[in-house]
Amino acid sequence: MEKVVTLKRSFEDFNLVTRKLQEAFASLELKFEGINRELEDKNIRLEKAVEEKERVKNYLQSILESLTTGVLVTDRDDKITMMNPCAELFYGVTQQEMAGKPVGAVLQGMPSRTARPERRRTVIGDPGRKMRIRGRTIEVLDSDVKTAGGEIIGSVYILRDITAIEKLEEMAKRTEKLTAMGELAANVAHEIRNPLGSIELFASLLMKDLKDRRSHERASQIIAAVRNVDNKISNLLHFTKKREPLMKEVDLHLVLEEVISFCEEIVAQEGVSLSVKYARGTARVQGDAEMLKQVFLNVILNAFQAMPGGGALEIETRMIGAAENRPAVEPLVEVRFSDTGGGIPAEHLVKIFDPFFSTKEKGSGLGLAIVHSIIDMHGGFIDVESREDGGTLFSILLPLAVKVLRTKRHAEVASERRKKKALMKV
Repeated sequence: MEKVVTLKRSFEDFNLVTRKLQEAFASLELKFEGINRELEDKNIRLEKAVEEKERVKNYLQSILESLTTGVLVTDRDDKITMMNPCAELFYGVTQQEMAGKPVGAVLQGMPSRTARPERRRTVIGDPGRKMRIRGRTIEVLDSDVKTAGGEIIGSVYILRDITAIEKLEEMAKRTEKLTAMGELAANVAHEIRNPLGSIELFASLLMKDLKDRRSHERASQIIAAVRNVDNKISNLLHFTKKREPLMKEVDLHLVLEEVISFCEEIVAQEGVSLSVKYARGTARVQGDAEMLKQVFLNVILNAFQAMPGGGALEIETRMIGAAENRPAVEPLVEVRFSDTGGGIPAEHLVKIFDPFFSTKEKGSGLGLAIVHSIIDMHGGFIDVESREDGGTLFSILLPLAVKVLRTKRHAEVASERRKKKALMKV
């Protein structure tokens, strides 16, 4: 009997332990479910964070690839780690080719980071280092890359193409120089012209009294020399005189056609091959047609004189801004004159628009100075390049008369609307 009682108690104890185990297991299941839910939530948040970081990374990458400014990044050892497409374009290399190479392989002459330990962060307005890279002027700004704790882990270089800005600055300086020289030349010319008139008058009176043939010829030479000087002074005064252009809306292509037609005989005589390529549409500008003809004729004649043994002259017009759907760029028309002559020496390029500078034996040196002055009056720019393979390229930029064209188009649209309304009423 005792055995039965003991066995019964054992079963009861076993059942009690089993219930406790079941309760513990149920509690563990609840905890496990809670841990699973928490892990799932954390996984979802982690996935979202990864997606967000990837989105931000792609966004920043898109910005870097879209920048028209070059960006180059190096590590703490000045080894290149990243180049954006614009920087690749400046140097004609790819990021894969330059990865791991020292920054000096690209930015020649740039001191290493260790050579400039106290360099401060680049701020707006800081002057950068200027470098000539593949025929262009690049401004380089550099700054340290630091962690949140201030540890320097590399450098970032900003590369900006300032070729066009340099040319504009040169043109502004040239305009100031021409203005100052013009005022000085006008004063000197007036002072010289008065005694020249007296010299010519007295020489004429002497000619009447001189009977000796040799003396008569000498007096005649004096008069001829005076008139030659007077002619040069007249050209000088023509240059310094502030002519006001008669601004009208003109089609630049028609102006060019008139000038080219005028030059046809000269083209045939000089043995020059002339090709003309116009941009699509009409190139309408606000300008003085006669002054613009003078500009184009002067440039074309200079090209002919640069090719005494014959050659080729290409005239081309291009639309900039308007035709390229670039609203941030002022719509311009570019007229390019490219010849195959001997080119212009580098030491002459900086002086070519200066008054009285001429490489021709009998040149007055005022032709291109007048051209520069006229283009400046029209709010345009003129530039000249001498190519390495020979030849010269003159580039003239003039603003398009887009406001006038838009006004006309608006008037046409308004007229069409009025006609439609009138028809609807009928």
